[in-house]
Amino acid sequence: MENSTANLRPAVEHHLRALAHRELPARVKELAAQHQFPVQRITVRNQRSRWGSCSRRGTISLNWRLIQAPDYVRDYIILHELAHLRHLNHSDKFWHEVGRLCPDYLTAEKWLKANQQILR
Repeated sequence: MENSTANLRPAVEHHLRALAHRELPARVKELAAQHQFPVQRITVRNQRSRWGSCSRRGTISLNWRLIQAPDYVRDYIILHELAHLRHLNHSDKFWHEVGRLCPDYLTAEKWLKANQQILR
């Protein structure tokens, strides 16, 4: 039984990665348009320690594992990265922007902290 479960993991991971590549960029584009953010490029990556990142050039990168998180958590991460397009730091102004975009972001952060191990 344990052998068959171990063999299932690559197939499930492949499916989730494909789903992430399809759904996450579409949601970034939707939220960026809604909030008028100029996203240049979107990538879905296999990051070990980050849920997302934003470059100075306007590239939003997201961890494929986010596809396993609830929608509100995914949206928070996306909005967090979009906020970096206005404030490329974690200053008070940045967190004010995050709070404006995602008023319930602390709930999403709490969920991520409590459940990050199951996503990895």
